Parts: sequence; C-alpha cells; structure tokens
Amino acid sequence: MKHIGLFVFQNCSVASTGAIGDAFRLANEFKRSAGEQPAYRLSVLSDGGGLVTSSSGISIWTQGLDRYCLADFHAFFVACRDVTEVAESNDRFLSWISLQGSIASFGMQQGANLAVICNDPLQSTVPIYLFDDSGDASRAPSNVTPTDLAIAQIERDVNSDTARKIGRILQTGYAEKSRTEIDDANITTTTEKIRESARWIKENYSKAISVAQAAESVAMSKRNFQRRFKCEFGMTPLEYLLRTRFEIVRSMLKNTDLPVDKIARRCGMGDGNRLGRLFKERYGMSPTQFRAQQQIEAEERWQTAEESWGTTAEMLRQVPATL
Repeated sequence: MKHIGLFVFQNCSVASTGAIGDAFRLANEFKRSAGEQPAYRLSVLSDGGGLVTSSSGISIWTQGLDRYCLADFHAFFVACRDVTEVAESNDRFLSWISLQGSIASFGMQQGANLAVICNDPLQSTVPIYLFDDSGDASRAPSNVTPTDLAIAQIERDVNSDTARKIGRILQTGYAEKSRTEIDDANITTTTEKIRESARWIKENYSKAISVAQAAESVAMSKRNFQRRFKCEFGMTPLEYLLRTRFEIVRSMLKNTDLPVDKIARRCGMGDGNRLGRLFKERYGMSPTQFRAQQQIEAEERWQTAEESWGTTAEMLRQVPATL
C-alpha cells in the first residue's frame, strides 16, 4: 500500500483535513469492492505527536513526526492555517525535511508542492503538498481545494474513473474541473521532478538502469513519466540515457587509451561488440575508427598551431628593435 502522510498544526480545520482522509478512504473502498487490496494507508502526524486541538475544539490523535523519515511516504500533505506558517514559524518541520535530502522546488501558494529529493538516490522524490486549511477564501489564489489535491493524487495512482466517483461523492466539483486547472497547481514540481530524473540518469548512466527505475526515482508512473519527459527534453528517457552514455564513450575514446571493451563496461553499454554495433548505427563508423579519426584531427590541429606559431615568431624577429 502507498503510505500517505497528513501533517497538521494546532488549530487545523477538521473539515479540510477530514476530507483528505475521506478521499483516500473512498479510494480504498472502491479497491475492496473490485476485489483488490486497499491502495493506501494514512498517517496523521504533528510535531510532537499526541493530541492536537482543531479550530473547532475537537482533539485529533497524531503520531510524532520523528517516528518517520520522508522516504516512508508516497506523498505528504501539510495542513496549516497559512501556508507561510510552514516557512516562517515551524523550524522543526523544515529541519526534519532538511534531514531527508535536497529541496527541489518550493512554492508558497495554495496547492503548491515542496518536492524533496531524498539523500538515498534509490529512494523516490516525495511530493509535499502545502495547503491553507483556514477556510478563508480570500487567501486562496486558486480554486483548487485540498480535497482536489488528494483526488488528483488518487487519479495518478489509481485511475480517472475512481477519482471522478470520489469527486462526485465528496461534492468537490472535481469531475467538472479542467484537467489543466488541477495540473497547474503542481506544474512547477512536476517539471522539477523531470529535471531531477535527468540528473539521476546522468549520475547512474554506468549502471544497468531502466526507464521504469527512472520513473520510480521521481515517484511517477512509467507512462506519465515518459510523456512528461519528452515534453520537457524533446526526446524519450531511453534516448536521453543513450545520448548521455555516448557522450561519455566519445570523450573516453578521444581522451584515453582504454580498450573499447572496458569503455563499454564503464558506460553501461555491455561489451565491446554491443558498443561497436550501436556506435556504428549512430555515427556510421566503429569506435576504433572514431578514435583514429580524432587522433588524426588532433595532430592536424597541433601541426596547424605549430605553423601558426612559427609564422608569428618569424614576424616578431623581423620587427626592428626600438628603444
């Protein structure tokens, strides 16, 4: 099951935080009715754990934040009276995040994401959804509600039909909302996640990695990851990986004397025979021919530089000395 975290502060709204819980509960019920295992488990957390008093005076039992690391969660929702509260008055929460990894993006707006790249490269990027649960409409720069964010997550994880059913039950108007409107709330983080996946590919090019692993590294489905990656870079993740590997291969052929077979292994290209076949398909020559061509071109550049220097030196000798 995917673990969802819901972090609450004192004076949180039972209505909005409860609606998020209802969305994931309904997703589980639909899964059970289809004879499948529940998709989610939800944990409600606070700074120190124990009882948190809501704005309506209802006490909510929470678990302590320190019991978990961010990599324990699939997605993390933060309910606060003001989204700026997270950045300005909760050092403990931000300190906890900083222990997990590097912050990929941060947006102080309704429904914004704080994407955290975990220190362990094998762990996924975990999106943190910040939302204002004050109920004050004047604070909300968009009409994407906290419940909409939860249902959008369910749509990505489960399917659109389940998300629409939950939207109708909770009467959020989710089914009538534009898909673009929901995506706009998370577009910054999605873009950053794709760029982070590209960095992950460049860091792991020498390993036997797959597109599925690259998608998992940023907590996205393979299909959505491939679509968004091509929109961002104009090529598929596989082509990006191959291009990265070939850049390293060309550099090593040009600047080292390593055998082709060893270069292939170091660059995740299998053995020398496989590298030779792929290299010729892409560049029209074998790796050894490319290396020889680079050496000839280097010698020609050096010879040209020597001739140029000789000409310059001769001209200097002909300049009369002056006092």
